Amino acid sequence: MSEYPSSADTVASNDDLLTEILIRVPVKSLLRFKSVSKHWLSLIATPHFARCRNPDPCSVSGLFLYSSGRRLNSGLNFIPLQNDGNPTDGNFTTFPSGMKILSSCHGLLCCTSFSRGNHQFHILNPTTKQFTSLPQPRGEVKGLSLCFDPCRSPYYKVVCVLGTVSVLSREPYQSEWRYQIEIYSSETGTWRPSGEPFIGDLNTQFLGGVYWHGAIHWFNTWGDSLYFDIEDERLGILPMPTIPQGEGNWRPFRYYGESRGHLHLVEIYGARAQFCVYEMEADYSGWFVKYNVDLHEVGIAFPEMMQRLSWDPMYYSFAILAIVREEEDDERSFLVLHVPGKIVRYNLVNKSFEKIGDVDPEHCDSSGMIEDALRYFWFHAFQYIETVSRI
Repeated sequence: MSEYPSSADTVASNDDLLTEILIRVPVKSLLRFKSVSKHWLSLIATPHFARCRNPDPCSVSGLFLYSSGRRLNSGLNFIPLQNDGNPTDGNFTTFPSGMKILSSCHGLLCCTSFSRGNHQFHILNPTTKQFTSLPQPRGEVKGLSLCFDPCRSPYYKVVCVLGTVSVLSREPYQSEWRYQIEIYSSETGTWRPSGEPFIGDLNTQFLGGVYWHGAIHWFNTWGDSLYFDIEDERLGILPMPTIPQGEGNWRPFRYYGESRGHLHLVEIYGARAQFCVYEMEADYSGWFVKYNVDLHEVGIAFPEMMQRLSWDPMYYSFAILAIVREEEDDERSFLVLHVPGKIVRYNLVNKSFEKIGDVDPEHCDSSGMIEDALRYFWFHAFQYIETVSRI
């Protein structure tokens, strides 16, 4: 028997070398390798390995889409944005029945399912197909937002907004909504209240919280938008762009979201194919125009896009699903559009575009006539970022 160790023994005994090999293997193989030994399992499960495996935790591989259609069987679709296709294989059979995504954050998903008359909440990693169920919040949930930044911590937090209505008078009837913020920490596994209850506006989109710069941001269609700083646990006012003169007081949001540390906002007043993409200054001093978008060429290629929405003729038949910034190469930054039956990728710098996918055709009424031109909007789209982070 040789007195010298084999190459395999050398690799197996050197954690640094083994890590360098494992971070380069496909995810499917990596998940199988967890069962090789307890040593390999412990190595793959470390936060350090997760950071090495995905050195770019903001690289968006695709979008999960939920249809707004009224068909009971309209479910989850996946649109790949990279050339490697769908890394999850669309297999959600191990997840809770009736699962619906509420928010996504750096590769993890916050979801809800309905069982035994109650909503239950879960955190899922679609890459590893792991999920964990959260303890039930103590109150009426108005919004649930996931906060996860693997560059800061291996742990995640969930910000829950609970709401109760108080009747101020019955003749005339007056009421107000009081909200309470609670925070769940994966480090402790418990909920705890944060701060005192506050009075909020019913038009605040607590269901659509966006995580950016260590805070959750809630947009408001009529009044002040809010943000909640998770580190300091304080509420603040999120300044908004001035509404153009003559456009009333209502904000026609067509998109808001985060990408690579940038908070974006799109408002489109009326049936227009030209609009601005706003970006928030890091110090909250205000919004500035980052991109000017002109979709007329897209409308020529896909004329159905220029039809008015049947249920709101104020708008053309397109929706912004995502704005994706590329690392150190703004020339490749793009937005993802839904035009009837198609998904289109539009370069924000050189204005080129291409169809990258098809989606289910519009649903029909009992006579076979098309009811709606569009079934996917930004609040139905959730970014998929590959991660092996534990939950």
